[in-house]
Amino acid sequence: MKAFLRWLAKTVGGALTAILVIILFPYVSRLASALLPDEGGAAIRASAVLSTKLANSARLETLKVEEDGVLHYDIRAAFIGSVAEVNVSYRYEASFGIDLREVTMQLVGDEIIFTLPQPTLIQDVLTPSEVYKDDFWYKGFSLEDYERLLESERLARREVYLTGENSEQLWDATVSAFKHTVAAWLKQVDARVTLTCLRAQPQ
Repeated sequence: MKAFLRWLAKTVGGALTAILVIILFPYVSRLASALLPDEGGAAIRASAVLSTKLANSARLETLKVEEDGVLHYDIRAAFIGSVAEVNVSYRYEASFGIDLREVTMQLVGDEIIFTLPQPTLIQDVLTPSEVYKDDFWYKGFSLEDYERLLESERLARREVYLTGENSEQLWDATVSAFKHTVAAWLKQVDARVTLTCLRAQPQ
C-alpha cells in the first residue's frame, strides 16, 4: 500500500510539474530574455535590418547652422594707411551631414559598432543684411572685389565647422542625429543592442 501511495504521489507530482511548466513558460521566457544577454539571433536580425536601411538611404542632415556675423575689410596703402573700408553685416546659413551609404557596421556580440564618415557640407549661403563702404580715397574696390570678399567669408565660416573650432560640435551633432535615426529603425526589431559610433580616419 505504501509503495502504491509513493507511486501515486510521484505520478501526480510529475503531472503538476509539467502543467506548471506549460503555464509559466511564457512568463519565464520573457523574464529570461529580459535578464540574459541576447545569445540568439535578435542582434543579427537587427544588424541585417540596419544594413539594409543604410544601403537604401542617402544623406542625413546632422547639423543646421544659422548665425549672424560682421565682416570687416580694410584696404591699406603704403605710407598712407587705410584708404577704404567695408563692413558687412550678414547671416550665414548652412547644413552639414553624412552619406549613410558610407557608414560601415560591425557586430560584436550584442554591440553594433558603426564607423561614420567625416561630416561634409550639404549646402550653405551667406546673405548680406547691411553694407557700409567708405572708399572716398580709393575707388578701385569693384563689385567683383565685393563678391569675392563675401565668398571668402562664406568659405571661412564653412571651414570653422568642417575643420576649425566648431568641428567637435559638428561631430557630436552627427553622432546624436545618427543614433536617433538608428533607434527609430530598431523599433521594428525586438533587440537590445549597444550602439557605438567611431569616426572614420581621413583618407
